[in-house]
Amino acid sequence: MGSRRKNGSTLVCGVVMVSALVAMLGGCGDDSPDSPSPDAASTAGPGATASAPAGSPEPATQEEPERTAGPEPRKVTLSLAEIADTPGTFEQFKEYVTEHGTTEQKNAVRHLKGWRGYERKLAYPALEAASDHPTVDYEAIDSGDVAERKKMTALEKQSQYVAEALAGWWEIDETAVLQVYDRSGEYAAGTSCIRPDTVEKEGSCI
Repeated sequence: MGSRRKNGSTLVCGVVMVSALVAMLGGCGDDSPDSPSPDAASTAGPGATASAPAGSPEPATQEEPERTAGPEPRKVTLSLAEIADTPGTFEQFKEYVTEHGTTEQKNAVRHLKGWRGYERKLAYPALEAASDHPTVDYEAIDSGDVAERKKMTALEKQSQYVAEALAGWWEIDETAVLQVYDRSGEYAAGTSCIRPDTVEKEGSCI
């Protein structure tokens, strides 16, 4: 009888010790500093947002719209005869070429000194312009002088660029030509049809 009481007391003590040990282990887990508290978890509601990470790219800036070239100026509606006789038209033409002409046209117009006049010739009416181009020796060309022929060809090309510039500045109302005279004023250094594609047509009106 005494041994049964002893064994029962021992069993009860063992159960109590195990329960105490479990309670201690459970308390240690709850007190862990890494475990989030219920109060902390409750503060992060569904509406909470995360802050942007450091070094995130900035919003892209809008580029300025590309600027387009302005409209071409209105063409001169005077007749060629009126252009030749009206003061200031030559300066207006040069200003147009400076602002809107090609590099070749600008270089060609630099040699012009002004209008000589207007003449209605057999084939086409002609606007005549004075220049500082050297005089071409046509007799030498007839004798086979290659250098003089090259000079003449170069001057003819110059007159084609000027004629193309005129086609952009003047409202063409008749088929006409431009004649550029050399510095002596005696010979035409080049004759070209006034049309937008004069260089391509090599000065021809056909």
